[in-house]
Amino acid sequence: MCLSTVYEVTAEGREKVCEYVSTVRAEDGKVYLTDIMGLETVVQGTIRSLDLVNNEILVEAKGA
Repeated sequence: MCLSTVYEVTAEGREKVCEYVSTVRAEDGKVYLTDIMGLETVVQGTIRSLDLVNNEILVEAKGA
């Protein structure tokens, strides 16, 4: 099973937002992340990159 860690990217750098993410959905300027336990986290911004080999997702913070 491949699960990802999501980082929010800002002008100051990047910060871990969520681990063990199994589902990602982006709409209306928000990124919806659901982890393996079903907990949903919402981040304002857009997907910047997906690294499926290293299981990393970067989300560009709105206004960054």
